[in-house]
Amino acid sequence: MRITPNRLGDLARRARTGRVVAFDTETTGCSWRDEICQIAAVEYLASEASRTFAAYICPTCPMSWGAYRVHGLSMDFLRENGDAPSTAMRAFFDFVGDDALLVAHNSPFDMRMLRQECAKFGLDFAPRGLEICDSLSLSRRLLPGISHALGYLVDYLGVDVRNTHDALDDARACAAVFFALLDRAV
Repeated sequence: MRITPNRLGDLARRARTGRVVAFDTETTGCSWRDEICQIAAVEYLASEASRTFAAYICPTCPMSWGAYRVHGLSMDFLRENGDAPSTAMRAFFDFVGDDALLVAHNSPFDMRMLRQECAKFGLDFAPRGLEICDSLSLSRRLLPGISHALGYLVDYLGVDVRNTHDALDDARACAAVFFALLDRAV
């Protein structure tokens, strides 16, 4: 999505008056072989948090050491606490619905992982009514010359949330950064 001044105004109006769903995924790694092992989202109605969704997923592929170091989710924990991939993804899609502005920090990665998961498990996710916004691109446009890592932006913008590499905490952090960026832009 190209971010122009008019587009910023549209995003800000939609965020203030409509439905925004910020989401995040934790994965077994970053390749085409990897899978989602945690997915979470926070719904905002007219800029107010309204409800949350979070699910651990028991992946069918191994966990990379690098991914484990980032989020700390072990295969043993996921086998014990995780849902089947198709069950968790259907519940996530039901939560998202088809009328939201869907926001993620580095949305191309998260959307690629969603598409991979759907293809691997025969699920349909065609976000026809959804608009997708990348808070990473938004921060690059509005705050050139700084780090655009989610944790850095949380501190830089002074938003009161945690960025922990837990999908639900990171969805909240993404939303807080998104709303703070829009407040600065308009």
